[in-house]
Amino acid sequence: MEENALNFTNLRKVFEQYGNHAAELYKYNLGLTRKNASRRLSDSAKYFVKVAGRSLSVGLRLEDYWKYVEYGRKPGKFPPPSAILKWIEVKPIIPRPDDNGRYPSPKSLAFLIGRKIAREGIEPTPILETNSEQVYAKFIAAIRDALKKDIGDQLGRIVRRKY
Repeated sequence: MEENALNFTNLRKVFEQYGNHAAELYKYNLGLTRKNASRRLSDSAKYFVKVAGRSLSVGLRLEDYWKYVEYGRKPGKFPPPSAILKWIEVKPIIPRPDDNGRYPSPKSLAFLIGRKIAREGIEPTPILETNSEQVYAKFIAAIRDALKKDIGDQLGRIVRRKY
């Protein structure tokens, strides 16, 4: 570490706890919904602490489709058929026969589900937004205390070096 770089070891530890708690809470709350059929989304929830120059941040990595769970989807375009087919394989979808007693193929079923999504959209499930508020409220005091300690430690090093 360069001589003039700030060292926020206490804040980093709190951010590690913050990120871990956020990821675990996301997994738990996602499990309470019907939006976790394959468990790919919850399994992908991994936190990271990023240090960039004098900036320290915490984030959450998720599968790309997290935004459709979080914000929903407006009616309009068809979703990718391949994604619907994968979902059908994981979710125990039991198709109903048509008037002639024929069952739709997985491809036909994917089309029918995609058509319904294109026509009606998908309701949002704002798990991240809710979790962010909860985690922030739980950790704000710890973040404040860690910052005070880190800044005090930095000032102590500067004063000791000059005198």
